[in-house]
Amino acid sequence: MVTVGRVARWGGRLLAALGDDVRRFRATVGRRQSTEPTLRVYDLSFPHGRRRLHLRTAADGSAVLLVDATDAIHLNPTAAILTRLALESTPVDRAATLLRSRFRGVGRDTARSEADKVYALVDRLTSDTDSCPTCGLTDIEWSPPFSVPVSAPYKADVALTYRCNNACPHCYSQHRNNSLSALRAPLSPPQWHDVLRRLSEIGIPHVIFTGGEPTLVEGLEDLIRTAAGLGLVTGLNTNGRRLSERRFAASLRAAGLDHVQVTLESHRPEVHNAMTGADSFGQTNHGIHNALDEGLYTITNTTLTRKNIDHADKIVEYLHQLGMRTFAMNSMIYTGGGQTSDDAVSVERLAPVLADVRDCAAELRMRFLWYTPTEYCRLSPVELELGPRRCNAGEYSICIEPNGDILPCQSYYVPAGNLLRDPWEHIWQSELFGSFRRRVSDPRGAGLPERCWSCPDLAVCAGGCRIEREHLRKAIDCKATFLSSAASDDGKAVSPRG
Repeated sequence: MVTVGRVARWGGRLLAALGDDVRRFRATVGRRQSTEPTLRVYDLSFPHGRRRLHLRTAADGSAVLLVDATDAIHLNPTAAILTRLALESTPVDRAATLLRSRFRGVGRDTARSEADKVYALVDRLTSDTDSCPTCGLTDIEWSPPFSVPVSAPYKADVALTYRCNNACPHCYSQHRNNSLSALRAPLSPPQWHDVLRRLSEIGIPHVIFTGGEPTLVEGLEDLIRTAAGLGLVTGLNTNGRRLSERRFAASLRAAGLDHVQVTLESHRPEVHNAMTGADSFGQTNHGIHNALDEGLYTITNTTLTRKNIDHADKIVEYLHQLGMRTFAMNSMIYTGGGQTSDDAVSVERLAPVLADVRDCAAELRMRFLWYTPTEYCRLSPVELELGPRRCNAGEYSICIEPNGDILPCQSYYVPAGNLLRDPWEHIWQSELFGSFRRRVSDPRGAGLPERCWSCPDLAVCAGGCRIEREHLRKAIDCKATFLSSAASDDGKAVSPRG
């Protein structure tokens, strides 16, 4: 069986294809333990650009084929074998013969038919086209989003440092640098290269260098070069200020950086500077221009707060004028400075704003990415026509902290282990990571509120953002404690003898 899914921000559609014949071989192959490399990389160059395919094989012989870290094609063991043969240019008749020799009871016609189907798919994925290679696939059946389990994440956010040359009051990593330094020293440059090699061995095809501000780390170009040399798709999340140095932006591109996301909080300099706590607007804008001029795939991200929500659509228009064609937005992250910020916007106020942003983007033919996973009963991205959106922590995505600790996501500061000290299987199978992956199968055990347990949207919602849920729970508990204390104090006040 082949299943295709959009994994950009890990939230899209799933398809099933290639019929029942291939399923016959699953039991036979499932008994064999694969000794092949976890991750194989196929780098394709075209006149208009490049495409990178990653074939990640699991222990049971099944595999996932990732296209530019954006689309995931899930393969059963037989389809995995045929896909590898096709990618390595083995003639299709030879592949059919190998299939018959490897699996008992497979007829000549069946073997050739299944080989033809897989080879046609691979031919489509490896063809020179600037259109979506997985869009418009024929002979497929739709399956629910997020329904295919994964054996390892698709993406790792690599937080090189929590230092930053901005001071955003709402930043989720605010104060994290001091608290982390007290626990363990940051990794050395050689250790960071070991981290990248370890991620490749695990089979994670996509790394994003983040922080804090990753461009403050000496040797960033070398880390990008190492990741690119391993065949990984490389990204950078930055405030864009150092990209205003054209030579620096060019060095990142030359090292192999694939894409960059720049934080731009507003098209109004005074608002952007207030939200970043620095006189940063000019450098950030110059950095965006340089990234685009260097040929980096560039998007922006904006945190919607009370300071900028009244002109969110104008930000979109400004981005279009800059030359952007894709942009992202998110709401407050309730950790770090976000825990105490007064600038958070309620979901009730967010909904009409997101609709306006969506319509503005459509009119300008721009792509709008909404990042924040919300409870669908409060704000449904599907109803807003923003596509399915679900928290990917501890499942499709992980984060590596500056000391090598592994977090479920870059905002949930509870480590499940250390990448350089602990076995990956212990981390992946930890109770912490398991609690994220069991949100649908065991919502009660995963800590979701009772209203989620039988909700029809649970599979695509998964209870929204765990950080927000825990933040709101703490706020309610604090309020209840305050009211209880106040009632007790009032009781003492009216009872002189008490």
